[in-house]
Amino acid sequence: MKTDKLTIEFLNPEKCVFSFNSNGFLIMTLNGEEKGRIKLIRTYPYSLTDEYICVHDIDDKEIGIIRNLNDLEKTSCESAKKELESRYYCPTVTSIKSVKERMGHFYFQTVVDGKEKNFTVRDITRNMRFASDDTLLIFDMDGNRYVIPEFEKTEPKSKRLLEPYLY
Repeated sequence: MKTDKLTIEFLNPEKCVFSFNSNGFLIMTLNGEEKGRIKLIRTYPYSLTDEYICVHDIDDKEIGIIRNLNDLEKTSCESAKKELESRYYCPTVTSIKSVKERMGHFYFQTVVDGKEKNFTVRDITRNMRFASDDTLLIFDMDGNRYVIPEFEKTEPKSKRLLEPYLY
């Protein structure tokens, strides 16, 4: 009788070394053994950005979990955080100038990280949701993510433009 067990392997941060290879890909050495190119995945991408990081090999097989990136050696920590920042790039929307609907697509004119940015959202009710009580996420049709932290403190015009689509 075969039983599938859920096992979680936490990696010893003292035995993990992260660096970039000559092609710019993140690689890992674990217990002195080269694991090659790897992927890092945040278990809690919006609330615990540096904790419980899953490490997968290039074939998407889980190697283990790092409890906290800050427990890694400084260079490894910096490499891992750099990789995660590029993978989970999520610019902050500071202002909504307009939201216009045409044929089921919603065209946003916004200010993102201090610059004007336009993007399109398809199926707005599925692609705009709260990640926490007050952090709003917007996913555009190209797969990009945008965040509005502290939605309740957002300027009144921006809130007024978004509230009809939130429920």
